[in-house]
Amino acid sequence: MRIKNQITILSLILLITSFFGKTNAQESFYVYFMQNGKRVNVKDSKIELKKQAFDIYVEYTAPTDLLVNASLDHKTWQDAKKGKLLYNLPVFKETKEQRPTIFDFDATLFLNPDMCFVWKKTQSDTISTFKSKKGRPINIKKIRNLYSVPDSVNIYPPEFEKDLYLVFIYTEKDKDGDRIEIQRELVKINWVKKYETETKVYEHKKKVVAKDKVRTAEQNLKRKQKLEKKEEQRLKKLEEDKQKRLQKEKEKTEKKQKDKKETKKKNQTKEENDG
Repeated sequence: MRIKNQITILSLILLITSFFGKTNAQESFYVYFMQNGKRVNVKDSKIELKKQAFDIYVEYTAPTDLLVNASLDHKTWQDAKKGKLLYNLPVFKETKEQRPTIFDFDATLFLNPDMCFVWKKTQSDTISTFKSKKGRPINIKKIRNLYSVPDSVNIYPPEFEKDLYLVFIYTEKDKDGDRIEIQRELVKINWVKKYETETKVYEHKKKVVAKDKVRTAEQNLKRKQKLEKKEEQRLKKLEEDKQKRLQKEKEKTEKKQKDKKETKKKNQTKEENDG
């Protein structure tokens, strides 16, 4: 069994080496957004943003080139979410040399359901040495307006209406030069007037949570008081039992002393009578 396990491990190492020519772990990245100085994290591939300018942040273990598709059409996003392989996503079929970069258009995000762009690891709207608190490199793309390629029209923040679909893909080449997908991140942007944290529903949730906390605190206090009362009763009973035991021992000792005196007195009386 041990030899079989060793053979299995060796086979896996050889397989990884044959694909990438090395056994090092691949890099990874994740995407989040900033708007009005507020960080907005992606949850279940979705976020909510106001109809205002925003920034796309990509944080890496180490910078890598990414393929990015942005569109008002949900087809590519849905296919990617369903897990379709890279070669089954037509928009990502062209080679990198044939693609424009996401930074070819200043502060504009081009929306094209039939094309993806390259986000090169050297491109950012901030200094190249910008890093997170944990020391990971961060690239930023500032978005001030959108441009719909199919409609040939600029879309400015107040006009943001339709959901925006983004697909980010990181690939590597195997030893034959074929691209292998390493990671994908999906984002669906829903435009809102207010963040969830600013809505009445959110405030209601906060009040409900606050009431639950108060209720829980009251229950914990009652439970604590009940336990303290039981403990007090237990200690009181222990003290009463102790006093009873001491009283019995005292009475027993006094009885012994009394019996001893009486015995002594009887003996003295007997001696006097005998004399």
